[in-house]
Amino acid sequence: MIEPPLTPTTRHSVRDLVASGLLDLDWIAAQLGTAPESPEEAARAVLNTPDISPHPLFEATWLPGKGVWQAGDLPPSLWYVTEGPRRNRLAPHPLINTERILEEHSAARDHGYGPLAWWATQAQRDTPLPVRRGYPPLLWGEFRDNALRAAREWHAQTHLDANPGAQQPLAGEPSPVVTVLMSAQDVGPLLGPTIASLQAQSLDQWELLVLDRGSIDSTGAAAMSAASGDPRVRVVLGSRTQLGRTLNRGIERARSEFVAFLEPGDRWHSEHLARTVAVLRAGGRVAVRAYTCGATRLSGELVTPSQVDLGTTVVRRSVLTQVGGFADVDDETCVPEFVDRLARLTAGHEWADPVVLLPPSPATGRATVNWEAAQAAARVPSRTSLVLPMGAGSRGTVDWLLAGGEDVEVVVVTSRDRRGPHVLTSALAGLLPSVTSISVPAGTTITEAMNIGIAHSTGGTLVLLRPEAQPVPGVIAPLVETLAAPGVALAQPLVLDRRGLILSAGAGFPQADDRLGLLFSGHPASDARRLGPTQIPAPASPVIAVRASTLLALHGLDQAFADVLSETDLGLRALATGAGHSMLVPQQTVTSRTAYAEPADLKVAMATLRSRRHTIPADHSSDLWRTTGFEVTGVQTQRVSADPDDPESDSVLLQQHVVRHVRGIDEHPPRLRWTIDTAAPAGPRGERWGDTHFARSLAAALERCGQDVSVDPRDARFRSSREHDDVVLVLRGLDLVEPHPDALNMQWIISHPDLVTGEEIAGFDQVYAASLSWPDHARRAWGVTVHPLLQCTDPRYFNPERGEPDTGPEVLFVGNSRGVYRHAVRAALEAGAELTVHGADWDEFLDPSMVASTGVPNDEVGALYASAGVVLNDHHVDMRRDSFVSNRIFDAAACAARIASDEVTGLKETFGDLVQTFRTSADLARLIRPPYDAFPGLEERRELARRIIEEHTFDRRALRLIEDAVTALRAR
Repeated sequence: MIEPPLTPTTRHSVRDLVASGLLDLDWIAAQLGTAPESPEEAARAVLNTPDISPHPLFEATWLPGKGVWQAGDLPPSLWYVTEGPRRNRLAPHPLINTERILEEHSAARDHGYGPLAWWATQAQRDTPLPVRRGYPPLLWGEFRDNALRAAREWHAQTHLDANPGAQQPLAGEPSPVVTVLMSAQDVGPLLGPTIASLQAQSLDQWELLVLDRGSIDSTGAAAMSAASGDPRVRVVLGSRTQLGRTLNRGIERARSEFVAFLEPGDRWHSEHLARTVAVLRAGGRVAVRAYTCGATRLSGELVTPSQVDLGTTVVRRSVLTQVGGFADVDDETCVPEFVDRLARLTAGHEWADPVVLLPPSPATGRATVNWEAAQAAARVPSRTSLVLPMGAGSRGTVDWLLAGGEDVEVVVVTSRDRRGPHVLTSALAGLLPSVTSISVPAGTTITEAMNIGIAHSTGGTLVLLRPEAQPVPGVIAPLVETLAAPGVALAQPLVLDRRGLILSAGAGFPQADDRLGLLFSGHPASDARRLGPTQIPAPASPVIAVRASTLLALHGLDQAFADVLSETDLGLRALATGAGHSMLVPQQTVTSRTAYAEPADLKVAMATLRSRRHTIPADHSSDLWRTTGFEVTGVQTQRVSADPDDPESDSVLLQQHVVRHVRGIDEHPPRLRWTIDTAAPAGPRGERWGDTHFARSLAAALERCGQDVSVDPRDARFRSSREHDDVVLVLRGLDLVEPHPDALNMQWIISHPDLVTGEEIAGFDQVYAASLSWPDHARRAWGVTVHPLLQCTDPRYFNPERGEPDTGPEVLFVGNSRGVYRHAVRAALEAGAELTVHGADWDEFLDPSMVASTGVPNDEVGALYASAGVVLNDHHVDMRRDSFVSNRIFDAAACAARIASDEVTGLKETFGDLVQTFRTSADLARLIRPPYDAFPGLEERRELARRIIEEHTFDRRALRLIEDAVTALRAR
């Protein structure tokens, strides 16, 4: 190959990549199939070859932040090592947590090529990978070994995918490479076609030993005829002896590195030997099982791994010798006994992941699984199998892979055209006993991949996961438990979009025909959660649970559905055959990374569903709506378009119920429909916002008073289903929120009063402020009415019993940096405090040893407060000036903690001596050291905490809000 000339820019790029330490020559060789002669040549290969990564822990497809690195002209690996500080927080691999590297190794901050490059230059074989907390520990050396093996196997298989029929490059090696053993007894008519299929193999360096067991028909003549025309065929004549003895005689005569077994009458896929040998050699495996379909094997269908089938296995001859060959018995039990012994004696060695061969055939209707054989295979009733076709590159999918354990296995099916996900999952399968990775060619549909995964699973219950489903801890067990109820065949969780709104609570048929709708689509999750577990016509979800017996009896998913609605079809078939109905488990939610389906794909799937002519169950959706406080007034057609602004874009018509909220203001007690609007973002980022947990605690208090409540992150602010709300309560933080034109609009200003204007307040029906003094300021300045309503606490999480006093951190601060060196933290360090911080974005200001975590779950914060020596608090400047007391103080006070805070008017009146104030580090030094003379003793602190819990809880605030809302609505 002629290398392009090196320009000064190219030379500089190569030098940077080599110097970075993120250049693993063995890894690059495994991906290319050839070893670079120098680091510089390896760097040029990475820069010039699409989809080649420089290091096992660098994958460009996993770099977060769309548009950040893609916007430039640099290859991603070069962008990463040369970008500078912007790159330091980006983790280019799912098993890397760059924040953890920075927390644990201060030297990594100053490395010129980033924290991962620093780590790569320091790591030894026994160095633990810097994985996210909660992941199982993985050692760098073991992961690298498995990643290299997986990359070599990937290269071998993709080479054959790209060059069908090509032989492996075995020139110069002694022939044969594979010895094929065939035991033959009175099978003369079958020999010709079977040997012909062997002669059609793309790998032609084989020998066939036909082991004739005293045949009395034409077997010997047919074998001799084949041998006379092909020197690779040898005939070994014998008596009618035991099968095991005959096969052992063949093993003794084998001359090849590998041994395969071919039954008369079977036909192999033309790539069978080429692919299995390639995988064996690439990965250094002892054996490989190839699961084949199409024009191969007797049935032409996929063979399940549970079957005893030497005909799909290729083994190293040295291993057969070590195992001791077959037993000399009079029947064919020698084969399963031998396979079992082989599996046990090679348990500590590497068996290759299954190689699934799919020859060219129509996209629909091809058989990929022998369902009868799969039904006959043994399963573990207590085991749950997660079946997951791997997506294009979502790092979250790794969480599903790591969800396996003693009673949960994960069967992941990866497409070979996606190198990064394919290699990662194969590597993890080599490290984690609960993970099985199956390799399928490009073009395999999601449904085909799912069926192949089902055939390789071993659990009594299966959970089918489409790639768009984001992992959620704890979602699997409740779905599986639901299947134990009588008459339940399938179970699905509530499916949400990234805004937290419902994508699907199941498939509905509002017209009682085959026209589909998605139940509760566009509504807040709280609407469906009020249902509790409930029967639905059919599932419509990227996650479903189903008993293996039901799924296998129905022959898996219908492959006419490439992806979407295959589970809906499955649910309708289960109902029609009497297997059971489908259940929604709305307390369990999964978030989909994408829309439920692209309109074009959904339109095709709906047409396929109609063509199946299912018996559509009676529509009882009106009962579901009534349970959640709505009544159905009609059905309308909803057009879902790929681009709503382009009338020519792909679109699909869905059926949707027209509903209206049943007003409950005249009930006793009144029941209103509330939305709490927060400034927090949706998803995991929102979990780090105090507004999120404040809103949830308030919602729970309102619901305890009989109200219907949803909590909207800012992303869901403009949902159309707000038209059903009686009250929209805005928790005023950073965002200005326009009042809803139809609802009663209430605003509770809990922070940042400087952002609020009189004009804004005038647009709301009721306004509250978490200050005793600021409402007077608003009245004098703007002539508007604002009611004082202090923040509060949730005693479910914050109370004196949460921890043992003085057993936790000596000085504690729980909060994010927000990009500033916060006053309380800075003063504590100046005072020489033994400080512990839990929160994000402190790298710029604190030594990593001081940051115990980047965040604490809200239900665990109370334990920290109750056990700490002193809890620190501070306020924004405008909150301090206008007496907006932080929610942190209410929570810590409810735990009877000693609290040191900056000065805010009214602290003494509300909290007594639980809160002591400071201005300078000298003030703080006096407060934070034992014996804490400025604070009351434990019993007095507990008594003050009980008073806070009595007077300042979300339940008390909820009663006030309900009373005011009912009064205002009745006045309308």
